[in-house]
Amino acid sequence: MSPMLRQTVKKKNISFLRILAMIVITVIIINVAIDFFTRYGASYGSIAALISLIFCTTVCGYILYRNLAYYNYKIIEDELMVERVIGRSNHIFFHIKPKDVIKIKPYNQIDQDNKDIKEYKFTINGNKNSWYAIEFLKENKEHRLILEPNEAFLNALKRNFDKTQNDRVISS
Repeated sequence: MSPMLRQTVKKKNISFLRILAMIVITVIIINVAIDFFTRYGASYGSIAALISLIFCTTVCGYILYRNLAYYNYKIIEDELMVERVIGRSNHIFFHIKPKDVIKIKPYNQIDQDNKDIKEYKFTINGNKNSWYAIEFLKENKEHRLILEPNEAFLNALKRNFDKTQNDRVISS
C-alpha cells in the first residue's frame, strides 16, 4: 500500500435551519420584487419573474456552495492532490508532483504584486497567518496554490519538496 497523508479543511457545521432561513429570505425578497414590477403591467411582472428565478437560483446555489463545500488535501506517494467536496461529490482540481514545485512559503511572505502568477485558493478560514502558498510550474507557467495545512501535512509537504530539491542538486 502506498503511503498516504490526508487533511480535511471544513467550516464549522452550519445548521439546516440557518441555510433554510437564508434561502427563504432570498425567495421573499424576490417575491417582493415581482409584486413591485407587476403593478406596472403583466409583462413587467413576467420579465421580473424570469429574472428573479435566475437570480434566486444563483444566490441559493452560492449560499449552499459557500457553506457546505470543504477541501481535502492529500499526499499519495509523492503527489499532492487537492479536491473540493460538496455533499457526496468530490472534484480533484490539482495533481502536483514535487518536481514541479518551485517554493513553499507562508502566505504573508509571498510577493503579492506579481500579477503574472495565477492563484488558486483552497482555504476556509479567513486567518491568513495559517495559509501557505505553493508555487509550481504547470504547462511552463507559474501558478500559486493557497492552502491551510496543519503541522503534519505541512511537514510532509516540505519533506517531499526538500527531497526533490536535493535530487535536482545531485543530478545537475
